[in-house]
Amino acid sequence: MYKTIICAIEVGQEGKKVLSKAQEVASKFGGKLIVVNVLPYALLPKDYQKELKEKAIPEFNNILSEFGVSKKNRVLKVGKPYEVICNVAEKKQADLIILGTHSKKGVRSLIGSTATGVANNANCDVSLVRI
Repeated sequence: MYKTIICAIEVGQEGKKVLSKAQEVASKFGGKLIVVNVLPYALLPKDYQKELKEKAIPEFNNILSEFGVSKKNRVLKVGKPYEVICNVAEKKQADLIILGTHSKKGVRSLIGSTATGVANNANCDVSLVRI
């Protein structure tokens, strides 16, 4: 059912939880898992963006190595998170995007802005993991 799955994570424990769920889904459906991390600094100068990306690479790679994700299935970009996630999903012809959302109380915060943007703009199914 799901041949190509995009898992969008933030680096840290919450990202590990989302990645763990995504691996379960990929394993169940025999799908390829591609992991995306987006640094939301698109308005900063290009040299500072590059510096932030270089600092993020080791931690991102450590987490993905821990989960056995091959280097060819790792994407780290700078930009507007929901746009980058949707663009990667489209380029990779993804069937499913999995990402985390914070469980907050109240009607205003049902899902976060990145999750909302992905859900509203993706050309494939979207699954949210409560973190």
